[in-house]
Amino acid sequence: MRVLSWLIVFEHALLRSAFIFLPAMVANALPVIVSGVVREKHPLDFGLKFIDGKRLLGKNKSIEGFIAGVAGGLLVGCVYASVTHNTAWITYGAVSGAGAMIGDSLNSFVKRRLSIRSGDPFIPMDQLSFILVAYVLVSVLRVSNTVGIRVTLADLALGIYIVMVLHPLTNLIAYLLGLKDTPL
Repeated sequence: MRVLSWLIVFEHALLRSAFIFLPAMVANALPVIVSGVVREKHPLDFGLKFIDGKRLLGKNKSIEGFIAGVAGGLLVGCVYASVTHNTAWITYGAVSGAGAMIGDSLNSFVKRRLSIRSGDPFIPMDQLSFILVAYVLVSVLRVSNTVGIRVTLADLALGIYIVMVLHPLTNLIAYLLGLKDTPL
């Protein structure tokens, strides 16, 4: 009976974390989809180079992808708002989506500094950067308080667990659909 109780608690915590981080996860996935649909993309870094002579972010980061990611988080927030009748979820979704896109962009910036090519894997930062920055942004701006929840480190740990399982799977699917160059 004790094991069953623990499993129920774990399942609840896992679902809570998935709910909390879904706006960031959707935001992180949408730019890949947009890149397969939008043919003319505008570079997020405007083609600028850093002091090391390398692109700031690289060829795979576009304004369209960034906007799509934030819009995806916003859309999830709108769905949450309509279901819960709490419009603060709209802001939560937008901030979480923006955090995911900022985290993904920071990851690209670091990859360029380390001479890792655009599209090449940078494990585990490819999986962690977006969720970590989304967590920090909703926490620092206290957006989670406006929706009546407190996002904890336990929520983050479970969110990371979910992402570490789902990210490779979604990348493989995107690769098989021809949306990504590598399955990682």
